[in-house]
Amino acid sequence: MSRFGAEPLEFFQNVYNDVPPWDVAAPQPALIELINAFPPQNPILDVGCGSGDLAIGLAQLGYTAVGVDFVPTAIEQAQAKAAALPSEVAQRLRFLVGDGLKPSLLETKFGAIVDTGFYHLFNQADTEGFIDELAQALQPQGRYYLLAFGIEFASVNVPRAITEEEIRGRFTAERGWRVLDLQPAQFLNRVGPPVAALAACIERI
Repeated sequence: MSRFGAEPLEFFQNVYNDVPPWDVAAPQPALIELINAFPPQNPILDVGCGSGDLAIGLAQLGYTAVGVDFVPTAIEQAQAKAAALPSEVAQRLRFLVGDGLKPSLLETKFGAIVDTGFYHLFNQADTEGFIDELAQALQPQGRYYLLAFGIEFASVNVPRAITEEEIRGRFTAERGWRVLDLQPAQFLNRVGPPVAALAACIERI
């Protein structure tokens, strides 16, 4: 995660000591639209779950969700939110401190993996192994749901742009993937206008 300095954990711990700019207190609408259009199977893994809003939203829709993030403060916030939910929702949730780049370490075959702003944190070379990890962690016909920035910002400590060409070039049939949907979207934030983004649903074959 060289885009965020030599100590990315320290960087993100500091971000979560306040309210992160991407924390809009609800799931990103573009990701939920994708979930509704291409319903996943349980269980669902939320990589880079942050303070848990997406996983919580999925549990409220009736799904079983596991959230993983390497920032302990973010997981503490997610667990506190889950504890305040009705028991029938909270029992479908679990939050763990862990490495979202290595979902296979959880030793569970997931029906879906959801990613709101995780993949775009890493340089392209750093995500090569992540794509293989997704394949290992998903059930047959399992789906990867992605929402990522679609434009590049000329500043430090921000995600990179993800293009349609990158997604189609990396998630290929030869590697066991089928792109079900790929379209422009918006990534909401609490400090400015929505950011142009890319939303994708990709199935393991």
